[in-house]
Amino acid sequence: MLLTIALGLWGIRRKNTMWGDESVTYQLAHRDLSQIWLTAQHVDLVHALHYAVMHEIFGLFGAGLLSLRLPSVLAMSAAASAVGLLGLRLAGPRVGLLAGLVFPLLPQVQKYTQEGRSYAMVCALVAWATYALVVGVTRHARWRWAVYGCTMLLACLLHEFAVLALVAHGVALVVSRVSRPVLRAWGVTAASVVAGLLPLAVRSAEQSAQVSWIDVPVRLRQRPGTKVLGLHNGHHWR
Repeated sequence: MLLTIALGLWGIRRKNTMWGDESVTYQLAHRDLSQIWLTAQHVDLVHALHYAVMHEIFGLFGAGLLSLRLPSVLAMSAAASAVGLLGLRLAGPRVGLLAGLVFPLLPQVQKYTQEGRSYAMVCALVAWATYALVVGVTRHARWRWAVYGCTMLLACLLHEFAVLALVAHGVALVVSRVSRPVLRAWGVTAASVVAGLLPLAVRSAEQSAQVSWIDVPVRLRQRPGTKVLGLHNGHHWR
């Protein structure tokens, strides 16, 4: 956790610049909750919960680059602790320590640690849901499955693609040959998560036109004497 926080705080302001999607979070989080909800009815419903969370954070700590990105730093540090605990529980102290230390060094982890979007929060929730799943398998109790389900549902509400972690969890349980009661408990919990996500998924699917223009990954071609500062919606600024 400390390593992740230290790396996340290092250069967190990036010379007081933000990229396109971060600016969307910054602008929408300044609006009232009613305005955020009204906007989400027409566009970006999939990120509405994140905007609402950031609105409250801005209200408590003020609006700025630090307030925009610090939640991601703290969330990714929580994810790092979950990764370490998973390694400890599944393979022992040495693996847990190495997993927890290597995780914050991954380039993609460092990227999202300093990004004012929902991805670090989703990562933390999925990581802790996975830990709750492992504990629930060995210590079968209804309240543990409830913790797993609520954590996964919150992750999915922050970003719908987190539901794919349910598939990974299911495959892991099948490969591990857990008992039928455990599989049944996971199945009921997973179905509940999907049911809770379904209204958001159906409604947000109606807004798919906002990203339908994306065809292939955009690769920038930098002309001599120019400096690429950011990329958003296929356009770049110098």
